[in-house]
Amino acid sequence: MILSDGTIQRMVSEGKLISGNFFPASLTPNGYDLRIGSIKIGAGDPCQEGTVNPGDHFLVSTMEEIHCPHDVSAQMFTRSSFARRGILGSFGFVDAGFRGQLTLSFYNSSSDPLKLKAGDRIAQIVFHRIDQPVERNYEQRSGNYQNSSGITVGGTASVKRD
Repeated sequence: MILSDGTIQRMVSEGKLISGNFFPASLTPNGYDLRIGSIKIGAGDPCQEGTVNPGDHFLVSTMEEIHCPHDVSAQMFTRSSFARRGILGSFGFVDAGFRGQLTLSFYNSSSDPLKLKAGDRIAQIVFHRIDQPVERNYEQRSGNYQNSSGITVGGTASVKRD
């Protein structure tokens, strides 16, 4: 089941789903538009604004801190306004139990440069209710990016496997 705007807003007020930097205007009927916190273009240093040239790979951190409870996971999509301009994104699921800012990977496949700045809405996150709470959450399964802040290229925790 996908969570509605009302459920998202209620859960945010309870300290779930988005636990930091929630912006009510980013709420959509069945999701939330994630905003850019910082940008890293190619091998450059993270910055608050920049121009992504054609053929550039770039990473962004989200302003928002995500906090999925043990019965919710999330999926992300490039906002259609960026996809229509040739911006391609590659994302994984946000696992139940994840906490922290997200690092999103994009590629400018267009022939036009793209100006970006912190605060721009770039991806939509859609929250899914899982049929029951997970037996072992993200932190217990691997937790590599648990409590991430800013742009994170490598995992921060060791892999915890049985």
